[in-house]
Order: sequence, then structure tokens, then C-alpha cells
Amino acid sequence: MAEFCSQCTPLDTVDYNLFNIALNLDRGHSRSFVCEGCDNRAVYKDEEGRLWIAHENGKGDLDWKPVTIDEL
Repeated sequence: MAEFCSQCTPLDTVDYNLFNIALNLDRGHSRSFVCEGCDNRAVYKDEEGRLWIAHENGKGDLDWKPVTIDEL
């Protein structure tokens, strides 16, 4: 069964609520998942509290992009 994150799916049917995941992350930790809608793979909170999202780039690698809590 396909699973989707809150960046590509309405919140009432979402499997991975990225906002809630980010709020519950401790600094220096990440949470991995596989979104089949937009190829997001993980949320990471660095030691300063900044948030990053990992996205599969189609070449088997992950691209890390900084995000704000509002973007999740």
C-alpha cells in the first residue's frame, strides 16, 4: 500500500505528518520514511534546531534541503 507525506497529500489522508515529526524530533536526530508521492525520505533537525528534508534525486542519492516548520 502506498504511503504519502503531508507535503504532497491532504492532511486527512496523510501517512507521514512532517510537521508533527519535526516537532517531536530532538536536536541532532532524524526520522526516515518513504513517501511515494514526492520522494521525500527523511526529516532531520540539526544541533541548532534547523530543519532539513531529504529528497530522492532520481539517481539513488539524497538531496538535503533546509525547510521551515511552515513548509512542512
